[in-house]
Amino acid sequence: MDSLSDIKLARDGEITWDTHKRLGYDRLSRGVYGHLPATVCKSQWEARRELFLCKVQGVLAPYAGRPVVLFGPTALQVLGVALPSRLQDWDNVHLMVERGSYRPARSGVISHTTTMPISVWRQINGGPLPNPVDAWVQLDATENELVEVGDGLVRRQQPLLKMTGIATRLAELTGTPGVKMARRAFRLVVPGTDSIMESRTRLVLVRAGLPCPSVNHPVPCRNAGWVYHVDMGYVKEKTAVEFDGAVHVENTEQMEIDAQRRRDIQDEGWLIITVTKQQLKYPAQFVHSVETALIMRRSELARRRRLP
Repeated sequence: MDSLSDIKLARDGEITWDTHKRLGYDRLSRGVYGHLPATVCKSQWEARRELFLCKVQGVLAPYAGRPVVLFGPTALQVLGVALPSRLQDWDNVHLMVERGSYRPARSGVISHTTTMPISVWRQINGGPLPNPVDAWVQLDATENELVEVGDGLVRRQQPLLKMTGIATRLAELTGTPGVKMARRAFRLVVPGTDSIMESRTRLVLVRAGLPCPSVNHPVPCRNAGWVYHVDMGYVKEKTAVEFDGAVHVENTEQMEIDAQRRRDIQDEGWLIITVTKQQLKYPAQFVHSVETALIMRRSELARRRRLP
């Protein structure tokens, strides 16, 4: 969370609603002015996130030194944890304050109260953040959504926490609203994933009664002299399940790389079953394909063991 420089509060009288545009300032929040970053060369996701971080800092600026901490979806979005679309809130800043203390009331700010003392996990450039597990528990989410977000806390790249850290904090939150469902979801959280859609695909397989696959399983490919990683792998059966987000549909160079990767993995005896976002809405067919592949592969392994 990069800190904005030169934030001005209208109450100080230097920059006001009447003068901020003339003086080259942007309105970050009610009574708070600063300079928004240029987002012309950024992706839609990057631009939205940067503007949101500016809004958060603008909302927090008047409450410096007060017992306040970011709450739930806002805390996780600031930390860069991907949320299912239903849980995202880029329009509002959610804050947690102690019951009985000053409660911010303004457009675009949603205040939540707690009877417990405010606990700050980290200060990131002025942004008071709770433990990510606290924010996870605070989500108004289904169990599957909690698993998807929980995976995001222990990603393969730049994980926020370790599994032991989540377990320890969940034990400390006994009695907190939402902690029981979070503990149930935690049993299905798997470290080392790369995206929500991969987590969602794995959950579909597990909820259908199939074994939990290994995530980001390494596959050494002798012909390529390279080690690839499959999204999900049933190792003994050499069956991979991969989510295809079609992000490279117009990138012919990347499409060639992906095609070569697929051939290299298949040359090592792996069967690859691809899943798309649309198929996740009606998963029975690809679940059946995975189940059939596992049965056939296991049957082949058993036949080989019986051969003299």
